[in-house]
This record gives sequence, structure tokens and C-alpha cells, in this order.
Amino acid sequence: MQQQETGDARECFERVVQLHAGYPGTLPNAWNNLGILAAREGNSDLAIQHFERALEIDPDHSVALQNLGNAYRQKKDWPQAKRVLEKSLALDPDDPEANYSLAMVYAQSNDTNRAYQYFEKALLARPAYPEALNNLGILYLRTRRPEEAKQSFADSIRLAPAYDQAYLNLARVYSIEGHREKAKALLLKLLEQHPDHAQAKEELKQLEQ
Repeated sequence: MQQQETGDARECFERVVQLHAGYPGTLPNAWNNLGILAAREGNSDLAIQHFERALEIDPDHSVALQNLGNAYRQKKDWPQAKRVLEKSLALDPDDPEANYSLAMVYAQSNDTNRAYQYFEKALLARPAYPEALNNLGILYLRTRRPEEAKQSFADSIRLAPAYDQAYLNLARVYSIEGHREKAKALLLKLLEQHPDHAQAKEELKQLEQ
């Protein structure tokens, strides 16, 4: 599974769920992993079925709860995503991943106040969380707080120099503000990390016109 050999991984996990497991965590973990494989292939409905099978066996399986919540989020089924992720947080209120996922649900469903609340909880639990900082920056932009957005993107880049999204978002802000040289410098930094990054190359080309 870690080597991205999806077919072989699925065959192994499917064999596991048909066997009698001696360790109580084996079956829910196998169903959860089958759900992850289905989600990777874009089959959200099948992923949801597998995650739910894991939770039938172990209702408090925190990873399966988060994965199920994120699968519902991918389908834009906000009520179900909220229900599942809130259950996950009831088990562990300080879990950074669950708080981040719930923040994303509220951000995508335009409840900005609650989105801010859960981003704050995620970052309190894990201050070095580049994805959360990046998406918090996007939320700042949507609510017309550009200075805070720029700081959030910059913090994300500082913490994870190989993470591309924060570079792209901060470069766009600089471009909109008329700071084309700053935007170009940022995209060049991204290309140092990822020399073949097509989107960075395209946006740099547009800035140089």
C-alpha cells in the first residue's frame, strides 16, 4: 500500500477480511485500508461503505471516523461529514487532523466563524501544520483579511518548504497587489524545490509578459 501497489494491496486486505482474525484490530484496520484504496481511486461511495464496515466492528476507530468524515466531505455531504467528524472529536477533542477536517467542512460550507474556530484548535494542537496554515490563509482572503492571509501562507512555507500550495497562493496575492517581483521571486523559490512544477512555470511566464 505504501509503495502505491494498489491492486496487490487490495487483494491482501480482501483476503484478510475473509479470514478469522486473532487480533481485534485486524479486521477494522483492513476495512479502513480498503476504504483508503477506494478513496485514492476516486470511488467515494465504495470508500464510505468500507469505512462504515470498519466502524461496525469498532465504533471508536478514530482513523476510520476521520476517513469517513473526509469521504463525506469529498462528496460535499456537509451534514454527514459534520456528524462523523464531531463524533471523532468527542473521542479526542485535541486531535489536530479531526479539527482540521471539520474546519475544512465549515469553510467549504461557508460557515466562516466555525471554520476559524476549528482551524485555531488544529493549530493549537499542532502548530507546525502547513496544510492548516495554508487553508487558514485562504479563509483570511475570503473574509478580506489579506495581511493575516500573507502571514499564514508565509508561515506554511517556512514550516514546509516543499509544500507547493502556500507558494502559489502567496504569489497570487502579491500579483493582485501589484508586487510582481515578489510574486516572481516566490515562484522561483518554488521551482528550486520542484523544478518541473508546471503550474509555477505557467504563472511565472504570465508574470514575465
